[in-house]
Amino acid sequence: MREKPPGGGRGGGRGTGGDRALTVPAKTRTEWFQDLATTAWHKGQTALLDGRAGEALSWLDRAHRLAPSDTAIALALASARVQSGKFGQAIELLDELAGGHDIREVWLSLATIRHRVGAAEAAAAALARALSGHALPPAAHVPALADAIAAAADSPGWCALNAARDLVVHPVPGGPAPVIWFDGDAVPGQPGVVPAGVLRVDVMVDETPLLGSPIRVEAIDRVEGIVSVTNDGEIEGWAWHPGAPERDPRLLVRAMLPGGKIGPVIGEILADDQGMVARTPLSRPRRLRVPAAMMAGKDGMFAITATDGRHLLGSPLAPFGGRRAAMAAARGLAATFSLAPSGQPAAPEPEPAEGEFTSVPADVRGIPAYAPSRPDRPIAVVVPVYGHAGLATQCLASVVRTVPEGTRVIVVDDASPDSEVTTLLDRLGSQGRVEVIRHPINRGFPGAANTGMRAALASEAPHDVVLLNSDTVVPLGWLEALRGVVHGGQDIGSATPLSNDATILSYPSASGGNSVPDQAELRRWARLAAAAHGTAAVEIPSAVGFCMYIRHECLLDVGLFREDLFAQGYGEENDFCIRARHLGWRHVAAPGVFVAHVGGQSFGGAREALIERNLAVLERVHPGYHALIAAFQAADPLAPARRAIDIRRWQSGRRAGAVLLITHASGGGVERVVRERCQAIRAAGLRAIVLRSVMTTEGVPAYRPGLCAIEDGGLPADTAGFPNLHFQLPGDNVALTRLLRGDRPERIELHHLLGHDHAVLRLAGHFDIPLDTHVHDYAAFCPRISLVGRDGRYCGEPDNLAVCEACVRDVGSNLAEPIGVRALRGRSAADLRRSRRIVVPSEDVATRMRRHFTDVAPIVEPLEDDSAYPPPQPLLNAPQRIGVIGGIGSEKGYDVLLACARNAAARRLNLHFTVIGHTHDDERLIETGHVFVTGPYKEAEAVGLIRAHDLDMAWQPSIWPETWCFTLGVAWRAGLCVAAFDLGAIAERIRRTGRGWLLPLGLPPAAINSALVGLRRAAGA
Repeated sequence: MREKPPGGGRGGGRGTGGDRALTVPAKTRTEWFQDLATTAWHKGQTALLDGRAGEALSWLDRAHRLAPSDTAIALALASARVQSGKFGQAIELLDELAGGHDIREVWLSLATIRHRVGAAEAAAAALARALSGHALPPAAHVPALADAIAAAADSPGWCALNAARDLVVHPVPGGPAPVIWFDGDAVPGQPGVVPAGVLRVDVMVDETPLLGSPIRVEAIDRVEGIVSVTNDGEIEGWAWHPGAPERDPRLLVRAMLPGGKIGPVIGEILADDQGMVARTPLSRPRRLRVPAAMMAGKDGMFAITATDGRHLLGSPLAPFGGRRAAMAAARGLAATFSLAPSGQPAAPEPEPAEGEFTSVPADVRGIPAYAPSRPDRPIAVVVPVYGHAGLATQCLASVVRTVPEGTRVIVVDDASPDSEVTTLLDRLGSQGRVEVIRHPINRGFPGAANTGMRAALASEAPHDVVLLNSDTVVPLGWLEALRGVVHGGQDIGSATPLSNDATILSYPSASGGNSVPDQAELRRWARLAAAAHGTAAVEIPSAVGFCMYIRHECLLDVGLFREDLFAQGYGEENDFCIRARHLGWRHVAAPGVFVAHVGGQSFGGAREALIERNLAVLERVHPGYHALIAAFQAADPLAPARRAIDIRRWQSGRRAGAVLLITHASGGGVERVVRERCQAIRAAGLRAIVLRSVMTTEGVPAYRPGLCAIEDGGLPADTAGFPNLHFQLPGDNVALTRLLRGDRPERIELHHLLGHDHAVLRLAGHFDIPLDTHVHDYAAFCPRISLVGRDGRYCGEPDNLAVCEACVRDVGSNLAEPIGVRALRGRSAADLRRSRRIVVPSEDVATRMRRHFTDVAPIVEPLEDDSAYPPPQPLLNAPQRIGVIGGIGSEKGYDVLLACARNAAARRLNLHFTVIGHTHDDERLIETGHVFVTGPYKEAEAVGLIRAHDLDMAWQPSIWPETWCFTLGVAWRAGLCVAAFDLGAIAERIRRTGRGWLLPLGLPPAAINSALVGLRRAAGA
């Protein structure tokens, strides 16, 4: 059985009813789509090489839709768009890429296309970006392209550094000779290789820079990579030059000296093994290995650096630390269980060496360490800084503005390469607002933090210490509140606030991924958190290092961070906290304090690799650490704290009144209707409160029966939601009612009960407000929801209830509750009788509802204006290209489409289907040779995507009586007539408008194909 992708897509929803469980995934949705994208990319590349530009464009567009963040696919798509003459679309895509990635190929592609369309200045700007921070590529056409762009932009020429570090200067022929500067010093003549140590090359003609000047040599030479220690004492890893990917990195092995200084070179290695899988698209990492023999006879720490002396991530490290720790443990046991004669001394244990692994289970807790409360204890805020001047400026401005008088602010400049950082710190230091300590060489976050903490503890008066990342922003009162939390308990060693990005302390969503609040939102959230919790504390297994308040006594007791193990950072604060636990100190969260954190700004493309490496080190040093954190996350003791803040945020957003909308989490047309209703309600001055059932987020998507989330449905999509306001009904009915009472709800709109406990409808009685029922499918009387029976066809709605009960027993229910057909219909009848209004989208739905509930009077309110669409295009000849629009599952006609495609292949019909959207098994359709699947689309781009595929007509092969079908309107907006089965609202709308053809339901595939190729429509008909 083939694997199926989980759930729906970004676009092409499942209509107002349709499939709600297309799949049973063996992979995550992202993994599934990435596999499909890779297949499509290979087909697109083959088509490009064969000169089939149109076919390549289709495959690469599909690949990009399936994997929109894959840079290599996006570049290939841009190339295909150029070959197809779609220059504007290619530029739009490349501009989007350039906004998030500094990649040479992106800039060169932009320069090429802009030059081709005559945008001379824009082409020159893109070329300059390509040449300034990247080596000149070896492609033979690039110099001629650069010459042409420079000439078109009236530039005096261009310059670059090639992969061998040769300076290449191309002035405009016949113009004055350019002048060259190395780091501000003029250089006579035309140098060849740029000497080592030069950071910047300027090439000018009469004070006008050539395109590419200044050449940022440091950026081109920069090495990115990571190293770690193997079990047998070797060092392995990978490295590459992002700015010069053709060059093999030359790396130096050095011994480390005391104080974090780098010692002499003891060996040199060339990372030239390209046989490893790239971690990210377009990267070209080279595997490297430092044999143990190179370090034989030496001990302690070793550095793996680029030739400019900068460490690779993970360096410095101690390759023999694990071996020494194992020997020490073995000798200790040998002494305890010695065979030596009584009275004979055992062999002495070796002295601990720097960098050795000493494994102690993470869950071991020492005897409580007590320290007197010092609520007025002076504080030193330590901020390590390395690059990102804008973030550092914002951080330090917030710190000096909010700390109480007498607080020391110690900034450690960890050899930042950013001159703006140097200028910033010089200014703040000269103003006496901060103390600045500078490292001559970069030592990483643990080393910089240690330098700052040593300076803080050097004061005569005992100071508590706060470690603060330079990408944070702090609100008023944060420091005093953290101090109050720590000194609220005699054994509290550290406290950490909540933040949008703080791993186990993230808020609103505990799983992270929260957007960074702006200044106004930070102030509001900080006030709400303080009001909800004050100086309350919740015990946690480890602090989080973005903002970590450490008690003076704890720091003295535990010592500094381990620079020997954690290199540039990640995991050092966790190691510190576990060591503190062993000595009896507790760590707490301070839910009354909220600090903003940008996060993820360090270490470039090797960041994830460094995190993986250091987490492995952490588990090795403290076995059971990951299990300790997992147990904390499973227990989630911070859930009540997050919920309390969510409640206050919810209360602060109240309006004049509210409307409650009850719906599911399955998307599709129901979600579109709910979204539009929310906009209308908010426009009327009321709050739109969505009560949504909740699905599991891991494994097979499934509803968690009775679990209900509340959302402010009128807020923009990028606004923080309320993920902690979940209510398990019926047990939490009182709590839900209490929260919503202050919103003064005026009515309830029931859009869907899927996943809900029926007790949610008691809210109408609690608030004494009317209930309006909106019908989107047939869940009120059919547990299958769509009226599709055991044979995979429309069941015909038999009068015999026993037939329906048997169908559900045989095929199963799509409702997330154990309820039979008779009970469901009885309950629904009572709900409909209580409803003030029963709103349906079509006469077809009204007829079906009246048949099953004879005493109802549905009100028909169409979801779209079918008279507003443009005239359809004529269809004078037999259609060859037929579009099928949306997310196509079994009820939307997947099996019918597959059978028709196979029949077309068998009969060699000139009939091809294009699915504008996705299906639950694209591959089987594509294998027929008569179907192409675009991949998911966004709602706003649907019409453009349809037109791009030059379709003759559309076909809606749904086999259930749809209640509306938004994709029918999409086809009509694109100017297509639509064929469909004579069933449901689709048939009603086609018959009323004349915009298509109706086929008898149940036609065999051959007859369907014959009918499709025989369709005609003249202009104006």
